[in-house]
Amino acid sequence: MTLCRCKDIIKDREICFTCSTDNADQVEKAARLLADINGIELATPTQTNVLRVRYDVREITLQMLESALKDVGFDLHNTLSMHLKRGMIAYCEGTMRSRLGIETDQQEPLMLRKTVGHHNLDPRPNHWRNYI
Repeated sequence: MTLCRCKDIIKDREICFTCSTDNADQVEKAARLLADINGIELATPTQTNVLRVRYDVREITLQMLESALKDVGFDLHNTLSMHLKRGMIAYCEGTMRSRLGIETDQQEPLMLRKTVGHHNLDPRPNHWRNYI
């Protein structure tokens, strides 16, 4: 297995939030929350609903960041084009991490995980999860 010799392990991405009068300051809150996460070099608002993040893909992925933000209550922009873009980025970053020999099954940073019951975010009973 050859290791990836990618020059672009530092990713510069934008996370788009929904425009809402109820959550007008969610971009600033997200920037403050992400500032202390390992692997994130930059988290700064660029527009009222856009957060620019620069991160090391060896430490964290965009999918992990967005998943963690959704879990703690942030409203992300959710159009079909955003779904396609997120899917493509997740595939590329997952492939890169796999080539670097990094385990890819962790979905979010440990420090942003919610603690619900036994660290389980799925509200369904255990026996239901086997069928779905």
